[in-house]
This record gives sequence, C-alpha cells and structure tokens, in this order.
Amino acid sequence: MCLFVLNARVLHSARRPRVPRAMPPKRKRADDEALEAAALAARDVALHYSNRDQQSNAQRQLSPIYHLRCLNNWVKSSLIGGYVKEGDAVLDFACGKGGDLTKYRKARVGSYVGVDIALESVRRDATQRYNGGSYPFPATFIAGDCFEVDLCDQGALARKGFDVISCQFAIHYSWSTEQRARCAFRNVARLLRPGGHFIGTTVDANVLVRKLRETNGVSFGNDVVTVAFDDETKKKKKLFPAAAGPFGLRYAFTLKDAVTDCDEWMVPKRPFVELAAEFGLELIQWRNFHDFVGDALGPDAPQEEARRARDLWRQTTGGKTPEQTSMSADEWEAARLYAVFAFRMSGSDEAAASSLQKRKPPPPPKRVEPEDVLVLRGAA
Repeated sequence: MCLFVLNARVLHSARRPRVPRAMPPKRKRADDEALEAAALAARDVALHYSNRDQQSNAQRQLSPIYHLRCLNNWVKSSLIGGYVKEGDAVLDFACGKGGDLTKYRKARVGSYVGVDIALESVRRDATQRYNGGSYPFPATFIAGDCFEVDLCDQGALARKGFDVISCQFAIHYSWSTEQRARCAFRNVARLLRPGGHFIGTTVDANVLVRKLRETNGVSFGNDVVTVAFDDETKKKKKLFPAAAGPFGLRYAFTLKDAVTDCDEWMVPKRPFVELAAEFGLELIQWRNFHDFVGDALGPDAPQEEARRARDLWRQTTGGKTPEQTSMSADEWEAARLYAVFAFRMSGSDEAAASSLQKRKPPPPPKRVEPEDVLVLRGAA
C-alpha cells in the first residue's frame, strides 16, 4: 500500500517540465520563511556534531549503541565496496569528522572530497584524521551546506568530476523543503559523471509511518531510540495529506549516546525516486537495513558473497562473527528505521567510458591544513 500520494503541484515528472510562474507574494514569503527555518535547523544539527568530541576505540566500545554503530559501519562498508572501484574519484556529502576515510582507503580510491555543514568537524577533526592516517590518496575538505549551496557555481568543484557520490545518514536533512531537496539532487547531477553512482543511507519513511500508526500517541521507540511527531500530526489523525506534499514531514529523533531531540524529515521513497529521476538518476537499489543484512548474510545468500560479507563483518566488529555479535533487541529494532539506496547517473556506455578515459591522474597526497578548508555558505 502506498503511504504517500505525489502532489503534481509539488513534484513534476521529467516528461512534464516545470513552467515558471510568478509566485503569489504570500506564498513566496511563506516559502522563504520555511527555507530559512530549515537552514537554521540544519545549522543546529551542525553545531551539535561540531561540539561532540572524538571518541577513542575504548570509549566507543562502552557506548550503549556500540553494536548498532558496528552494524551501521558494516552497511556503509558493504555499500561502498559494492559501488566504489579502485582509482575512483569520490565525493562524500555530509562527511562529518571523516569517519569513513578508512573505508575509502580499503576501496583504494584515487581521490576524495569531503563536504559537511559542521565547520569544526571538517576543519578540526576531519583534517586531523586525514593527516594522521597516512592515506594514499589526495583529499580536499569543504565546509558548507551542500543542500543549500550550488557547489559548481561556487567554483568549489568541477562538473562531472566524480565517479561516486556518497551521502550517509544525511539526505533526510535536505527534505525539510522542496528547494533544499532539489539543491541536493542538482549538486549530484552536476557533479556525477555519466554512469556514476549516488549511494547512501537514510530513514525508511514506510517504517516510520507504520510505527506511528501502530502506537497510541505520536511517539514510539525503545531504550536506545525515540521518534516523536508533533501535535499537528495528532490533530490530522496521523495522516499526511497529498496536498501537503512530501517535504517538511518533520519529527524529533533521539538516539542514545548520539543525538537528542534532533529535527529530521521523512524521505518518502516514491517522491524521492521520482525527484531523482528528474535529475537523470535511476534507482538501482533500495533496501531496509534488515533486508540488506538478510540479503548478505541469510541462508539464501550466494556462498561467495556471504563469505565476503562475513569477513567484512569480522573486520568491522573486531573479529566477531555475526553469531557472536551481541546486539541488543533494541539496537536491532533501531536499525529497522533505516534503508540503503543507490542510483545510477544517466548516460550511455560510450559516454561513461569516455568520461573515464578523460579522467586526469590525481595529484599526490599531501597534508591538509585547517586554512586549506574551503568555507562556503551555510557552514556552522
């Protein structure tokens, strides 16, 4: 059953392009206010992450969501390993403190660019992590809101310069408004080469809606995670009318030892896929985390693929097999709230091959100083 009906006034298919019209003053003012509020909410999240200290391995192992974090890292590693090839140029949207750099080392990428709205997470933590890791690829770091700023127009990045764009646990922050969601996909479309891949992880809106309708109130969760919708959702009897559109469906998210009462926005799958198609991106994978794990480690998984998945699991969890991983029921249930996605950028095989042939060899790696970080609008 489809949970959302696409509003033709909000999303337009590629077959019926948008016709510019003068927007009524009241609606324009309301849209501007919504966009400003969304940007401020994004900056609040950025400040939260910038103010969090780096944790040691010993500290991370004491976390009540340690095993959930291991699972999340395994999912990201699996996704990166499935789409990133040796020598690829990678763009990491919402790179945070650079926590996925080691995953790209294992993938033997040719070059890396990390972008994040949290200024100190990039300028202080990500650069320190890169400089201290002897990474064999050159890295560039940018502080800015990639859901607000056109990265090509700012001169920050070259068009069609990337083989893979990754956005882990963050694309839902762009769905606070239509303008931000379009900016996100516009950046992807302009920066990703023909045949390249846009991959990531995000909230599974179908699961959120199902759990919301199953609970008595407007919040649900367990000892490690809580999702709370507002009173307006209660007044509407937990329905999301088509006229409201698929954007701005806000809830407050709390994950123990990670974030508290953080604003996030649902990403309804069908509008997400249809908006991506407007920008030439074709969905090739969408799986809930539970299904993603089952596909790789379940009894029906191909033997060789299952072996690789189990090896990666042991690497991620410090040597434990999936059977030895003592993930709590609450952590496993929290994992159900997420999904993986992968899109392919449109273009013929010839265009994809041509873009690869024209790719210039990356420069040698060098130390990145905090002043080397390019700071764009929206950084906080």
